[in-house]
Amino acid sequence: MKKRNRTLFVGAAVLLLAGPVMAQVGTVHADSISEAQSAISSNQAKKEKLIAQMNELQSKVWSLDKKVVAKNQAIAKVTDDIAASQTRLDQIAGEITVTTKELKNRRTILKNQLIELQKQSSNSVSGNVYVDFVLSSDGFTELLSRSFAVSKLNKANQEAMAAVQESENKLKDLKQEQDAKQQALVASKAQLVNDKADLVTAQKAANVAVNNLQAEVTANQDLLENLQVTLKSAVSTAAQEKANAAAAAAAETARKAAVKASTVTTSTNSSTGSTSNSGSNNVGSGSSSTASGTPNVTHTSNNPYAWGQCTWYAYARSGWAGGSWGNGADWGNSARAAGFTVNHTPAAGAIVSFAAGQSVGGQWTADGQYGHVAYVESYNAAAGTITISQGGMGFSSPGGPNLQTISNVGAYTYVHSPY
Repeated sequence: MKKRNRTLFVGAAVLLLAGPVMAQVGTVHADSISEAQSAISSNQAKKEKLIAQMNELQSKVWSLDKKVVAKNQAIAKVTDDIAASQTRLDQIAGEITVTTKELKNRRTILKNQLIELQKQSSNSVSGNVYVDFVLSSDGFTELLSRSFAVSKLNKANQEAMAAVQESENKLKDLKQEQDAKQQALVASKAQLVNDKADLVTAQKAANVAVNNLQAEVTANQDLLENLQVTLKSAVSTAAQEKANAAAAAAAETARKAAVKASTVTTSTNSSTGSTSNSGSNNVGSGSSSTASGTPNVTHTSNNPYAWGQCTWYAYARSGWAGGSWGNGADWGNSARAAGFTVNHTPAAGAIVSFAAGQSVGGQWTADGQYGHVAYVESYNAAAGTITISQGGMGFSSPGGPNLQTISNVGAYTYVHSPY
């Protein structure tokens, strides 16, 4: 049976298994098949390593994807912060402009006040406008009034100038602080952009590694399938040659037995020399009785079939199947040639063979070229079903056991245990 799961990981596993399989197939013997099976089994660790490597690479790609997304989010946030900071800087600049204008206006007002006071002072005595304004009073009452007015005006001007100047200084300090914050945000964004570039580079490298590995698996898949077909064909040819040799040997044995029986009969008739007066001869039946035959059991602990194939499992599970019976569909004829009882009668402990393309209990169809073979775990005569265990690349566990209960039991070929 050949059923393939063409996922990436199974493809990678099969690719690794192809290495030790025979690159050149000539005459196939049990020892070469055994060596191929041993090499396939030894490479299971390589298969697991490849799968782990691919999983690790894929995890790295996913991790890098998440980090790139996080960096993009961080860059977007810093960009928003920079925009908000710039807006605040623009506000502060506007406030500084207003304050500077207000300070200028205040100075203009003060200048105009001085000019007005100077006009009201006829003569400059002290050189100070405020003092001359007070001294130019016409009387004591006006002197007091002007002194109070000058004092109040001077104080108001000083407070106003101080307030405006303080506001301007504060705004300038705030602008410096905001400028520093803006520069820090810009530097942070630049670092985030660089980090993202590094992550994107690593992400591309990881994707390239995964793609290269997948391309290698794809490129070698056809080669593996050809090797498997060649190996199966060689095994089938070897099994057929052995079956033919066994049949020829059996025929030769039967011929020799017939010749011997004929010789014995002739010798007996010659020694008696008697004939019937009626003209009839007293001749034996001419039939020879041979033993029903003991099956030629060649089973060993060294499984010659390819691991992951149905034949490998049936050989290992039965403990008595032949090592060169060919594909699953060939087992009935091969077993019959080796002296085993083969019929359509189900029995627990027998091996069941399915022809190429035959329906397996109406649940699935055996391979159209190789057929299928399984082991009968139990037979329910009342229900007309058998429960089989089996192996094969199409199952979740290629090395078995994969249990299945099927009906239409009389349609299949059963090879019965010799024990």
